Amino acid sequence: MLNPNTIFRKTELGNMEVASRKLGLRAELRRLLILIDGRNTAGKLAVFVRMPEIDMLLYELQALGLIDPLDGNVESALAPPSAAPVAAPAAQSPSGESALMPTNEQFIAARTAAVRFINDKLGPSGETLAVKLERTRNAQELREAVAAVRQSLERMVGANSAQAFLEHVRTSVKI
Repeated sequence: MLNPNTIFRKTELGNMEVASRKLGLRAELRRLLILIDGRNTAGKLAVFVRMPEIDMLLYELQALGLIDPLDGNVESALAPPSAAPVAAPAAQSPSGESALMPTNEQFIAARTAAVRFINDKLGPSGETLAVKLERTRNAQELREAVAAVRQSLERMVGANSAQAFLEHVRTSVKI
């Protein structure tokens, strides 16, 4: 559960995403990312999105490496909702910020789960999406592909299936 007094800030990658739109974030994620300013608490930001989704949206932005809690304490700020995996700590990013990176086993498990979900739910009609996921070579590429596939699923089969896809990928990684 999110501490409503937590203040988040955009990472360097988050600022780049606001400017470039490279990840193609869905509207509610992009809106929340833009609103995160390092001053407003999560509780204040919650009024700009559907209240029940604030934890999940902030977690997703954090998992994509776009935001961090201002105090730097990732674990206490935002625990993963509904048993979603937490990535293993990694080395410093080029900007000097600490980044969260999954292990190779976690990356492979997440990619496999994503592809399996697409194949099970869409069958041959999901082949293009499955190939997009299979071609990812690292966690960042997988994050980008999962975000794009989620948007496609939302358009194709609805928001509930798109959210189920995210949950399936998140819960597939064992820590």
